[in-house]
Amino acid sequence: MNNKLLLIIIILIIGLGTFILLTNKNTSTPSSTTPAAMKTNGKVINVTLGDSGFVPKDITIKAGTTVIWKNSSGKIATVNSDDHPTHQLYPFLNLGELASGSSVQVVFNKPGRYTYHDHYNATSTGTVTVE
Repeated sequence: MNNKLLLIIIILIIGLGTFILLTNKNTSTPSSTTPAAMKTNGKVINVTLGDSGFVPKDITIKAGTTVIWKNSSGKIATVNSDDHPTHQLYPFLNLGELASGSSVQVVFNKPGRYTYHDHYNATSTGTVTVE
């Protein structure tokens, strides 16, 4: 009888653990591109990185707006904070490498002027001004 009870307890623990893991996986927020503390107001601005750089190059947005950068350059690119090459002015803008066709996003909640560039082509620059 003790073996059956032990088996039932083990099955229940495994089932509960599986349920918790699946529940947490479905409700977690991605943290690779959007800091967890930031909230959006539902507005989205798209910026494309192509052969001629970021388009639009300079944008002015309201606080709470999401900016999505899409790499359409045909090669690996980055979105990195100024200054080049240290990327230390706005660390949350160091979004890593983007394969062609991929995108990254950031929600801007704090007013200010944020400058960035493509690390692999530092002449490709952009500015986000948040009001």
